[in-house]
Amino acid sequence: MFMLFVSAMAFSAPKPQRVYSYHAVAPFYMPEESLDLSRAWVAAFNNWQQEVKLELVNIERPALNAIVESEQPFLILWANPLWFQFRDPDLQASDSVFWDADVWISRNDAPVRYREPENLIGKTIGARKGFYYKGVNELVNAGKVMRVDTDSDEHSLSLLQKGKVETFVMPRSSLLYWQAYNVMPDNLHVAQAPHDAYTRHVLLSADNAKLLPLFNRFIRMLREDADWQKKLEFWGVKDLLNPFELDLDELMELESETEPVADALK
Repeated sequence: MFMLFVSAMAFSAPKPQRVYSYHAVAPFYMPEESLDLSRAWVAAFNNWQQEVKLELVNIERPALNAIVESEQPFLILWANPLWFQFRDPDLQASDSVFWDADVWISRNDAPVRYREPENLIGKTIGARKGFYYKGVNELVNAGKVMRVDTDSDEHSLSLLQKGKVETFVMPRSSLLYWQAYNVMPDNLHVAQAPHDAYTRHVLLSADNAKLLPLFNRFIRMLREDADWQKKLEFWGVKDLLNPFELDLDELMELESETEPVADALK
């Protein structure tokens, strides 16, 4: 009888499923800390239900691209469908987890007042290696903008402070984390207009589409969960739950988000 009970428990245990995150920036990925936003999200999901056990896998974007293109089943956290749809037209997207934007950072003594990519002509910029930035990559390829690839936002900041780049781009979520923890120096200027604004979701391959209702219920629950909002406040990103906290320019960018980005590497 005992053996039958143990066998039944083993049979009913959910099979672990990988969920990928390729965002190697705070607050999504902080390996030196006991917890970060990605690990907290996965832990909350696993504690909330017993149907699926997620295992977080931090991965570089080129490796993730290969998985998506190979037609393997996948779950991707913190992504927007426009960034992957051209690789897998059948993927599904959950409700938005929160809003975000890419913003341009420069120095107060030489502010870059960004409104559109053409404002960067003649400048040297810092941008994450392997990431596509709409309108900017084209100017770089045309020789009108000099791009320095960086491994992290901290690397970009270091190049800015040394005068090796005039501006760099980073996610607003990471900027909010910097501001919350006084990582951001006082001598920096944040451009009012974003480079891009977007929503972050869980992306699912067609093989995993049956999990979409479960993810959507969880995401909607988190929006009303006081403990989760305290965690977001701890990392400085609680305001990204509410689109009305975005600047007008960022809201306008969200309105134009329906345009597909053919080779985006966000």
